Amino acid sequence: MASAKIIELNDANTCKVCDNALARYSCPRCNIIYCSLTCYQAEVHLDCSESFYKENVMSELNLDSDHPESKAKILEILQRTHENNRMGSPAMFADSDQEYTSDVDLDDLELNGAGPFSQFVDIEDLEEDLDSDDDIYVDLSERLAGVNLDDADTIWDKLTNDERQDFVAFLKSKDVSKLIPSWTPWWMYSEAKVSEVNPENSEGFKSQCPKVGNVKDFATVTTKRPANCVKYNLINLLCAYAFTVRYYNGEYADFANEAVATIAALSLALKKGLNFEDYETAVKSVEQECINCEWIVTDAENLDLMKDDIAKILKGPNPQESSFYVLCALSDFQNLLKECRKPKEQNSTGGFSAQFLSDQFPQIQYETKDKIKKYLKKTDYFLSFAKDVLKM
Repeated sequence: MASAKIIELNDANTCKVCDNALARYSCPRCNIIYCSLTCYQAEVHLDCSESFYKENVMSELNLDSDHPESKAKILEILQRTHENNRMGSPAMFADSDQEYTSDVDLDDLELNGAGPFSQFVDIEDLEEDLDSDDDIYVDLSERLAGVNLDDADTIWDKLTNDERQDFVAFLKSKDVSKLIPSWTPWWMYSEAKVSEVNPENSEGFKSQCPKVGNVKDFATVTTKRPANCVKYNLINLLCAYAFTVRYYNGEYADFANEAVATIAALSLALKKGLNFEDYETAVKSVEQECINCEWIVTDAENLDLMKDDIAKILKGPNPQESSFYVLCALSDFQNLLKECRKPKEQNSTGGFSAQFLSDQFPQIQYETKDKIKKYLKKTDYFLSFAKDVLKM
């Protein structure tokens, strides 16, 4: 029977987080030595461990740049849960030159009665653990080699059951928001003075904006002079649009039916034909509908952001093109409406699609085809009005 080999804790081999156990690993960022996953993820070390995850995921996966944002979102989450699972194994840092080795020779340390012992370790079991975990996890990047990273079902099939469970649990936690960068709206570009307009910059920002198609002249749409409320009704719609596209963090095109339903719920000028007689009332109405809507969660900060957004949209990128952003927003909304008219595709039968159905929005009241047709007609009118009549 093999004799147990004992290690005495000292300053060189004691976990620097809990200060009560043998340190088996070293952080590759700050070099602190620690004993377990619990200590690695402890609050005192959280800033370092979080940074390690984020900085190493993309380089480790060696992704191409075709769709960097969409790939980064899912792969950062997958890699994070994957590394959490294998954190308990020293193989985690097999490729790191920061791997911790104690100054104490584990094979030569034997119980000899000298000195006090606060921790006893079975070295044979420890050495067996060190050797047995190396091949438990196949690296995630190897499993995803050659896989279309836009195909969620195929990626899902490559995960282990534990990774799938961890992924679902992580998505339900508040931490997931930390991995998704905030979307920057296309209307943020602005040139203050006419003399500062740069053609190169102009083409650059326009490439980020929704495309504006052929807009009819207002005179061909109606012979009636527009009422004063038309301008404020348009502002009411644009406020609802600006809030919604931020609410979906720029991913609204992937949820056209939901986005249109949200805009319609917030814009009473669109949904109910309500007329507004001034700017403040048109904007305040959208704020109030955000509060009234049962399935929209917002706060004062988001509502203030909406006010800033509508001001930028109405101002335009520069004095010569003050209505350009208005036309872009209306054209974008028009495309969403057209997308809603298309027949819905059947959900994929893959594992990921079954787990995360794209139409699970039970609270949302989707707009009917007749309503969509009515909204398209209103949007055409607003486009012509913005092109030929609108003056802010």
